[in-house]
Amino acid sequence: MRKLFLCATCLLLCLGTLASQDCKKTELSADQKKYFDDALQKFAACPLPLDSSCRAALAQALDHVYGVNFGSLTPGEITKRVAGDANWSHLGSASDQSALKSAQDNANCGKAVVAVLASDTGGHVAIILPGSLSHSGSWKLDVPNSASFFTQNPSKSFAGKSLAYSFPKADGVELYARK
Repeated sequence: MRKLFLCATCLLLCLGTLASQDCKKTELSADQKKYFDDALQKFAACPLPLDSSCRAALAQALDHVYGVNFGSLTPGEITKRVAGDANWSHLGSASDQSALKSAQDNANCGKAVVAVLASDTGGHVAIILPGSLSHSGSWKLDVPNSASFFTQNPSKSFAGKSLAYSFPKADGVELYARK
C-alpha cells in the first residue's frame, strides 16, 4: 500500500510539473520572419484605397503563421468573428496588465492571439507575436510583441514592435486567443 501511495504521489508530481511548464517560444521561426518581411513589403506597396487582396493581408498572415483560416476577411470582419466565435477565448481588455501577460504567454505557446479595436469604420486588428513584454510609456503598462497591417497607411505596418505601436491607447482594445 505504501509503494502504491509513493508511486501515485510521484505520478501526480510529474504530471503537475508537465502541466505547469511555461512555453518559451520567444521569437518567430526563420520561415515566419521571412513570411512577415515579404508580406509587409508587399502590403506597404498597396495603393489606397486597398483592393480586396491587400485588405486580406492580415487574414493571410494568420492563416500562414497559425493555420487560422479567415479566408479574405477584412480586419473589421475578423474583429466581429473572434468576438462571437466559440473557438476564441476573450482574455480581457488591453488596459488590464494580466490580460496583456496572458496574451503574450499564449503567443509564446504557439497560439494565435489578436488584439482588436472595433469601430464604425471597420476597426483594427494586431497579431500578438512570440516575444517578451516591453514597457510602454504611453500606455504605462508592459505590452506584448505584435505585428500590424495598417489599412489606412500600409507603409506604417510592421512586425516585431510592441502592441502600443498598433494602437495609440489601450482603451477599447480587446484581446482574444485561439483555443
